[in-house]
Amino acid sequence: MKRALAFLLMLGFSLVSYPQSLPTGILQLQTHSKPWPPNSSGTVNINVVIKEGFKIPKRPSPKLQITPAPEFEVKGETSFVEEGQGKDPEYFNAFKPISLQVRTTQAKEPGQYSLSGKFVYFYCAEKEKYCSRSVETVQIPIEIAGNK
Repeated sequence: MKRALAFLLMLGFSLVSYPQSLPTGILQLQTHSKPWPPNSSGTVNINVVIKEGFKIPKRPSPKLQITPAPEFEVKGETSFVEEGQGKDPEYFNAFKPISLQVRTTQAKEPGQYSLSGKFVYFYCAEKEKYCSRSVETVQIPIEIAGNK
């Protein structure tokens, strides 16, 4: 065992774990919503922007998975639809905004809340010529307005 360890160290392998510096946020979610009154519903619009220097393949398609929450009911399509035709038919050019209808299912006090979720997608770096998968945790902010 000691010989194998010495051999690996001689080859330049390290047993020390370093944090990976892989790029994150290649697809950036930008959420927009107006506050809505308690015990009602509102719309959350999500724009998805591709970071410059990266491409998003159409297969497998990116997925936005909203974690079910007992206090909110979420309706709407979380699939990604291409906006405009790009130069390469294998990659997305841009995305149409996603619109979610969110309704409070329990009496909520005015304040800031959020929906949790997971964003899973593949991306390719144009300059470095590699592709990888990204799984990111997302928080979608929601504001319940006070009565005026």
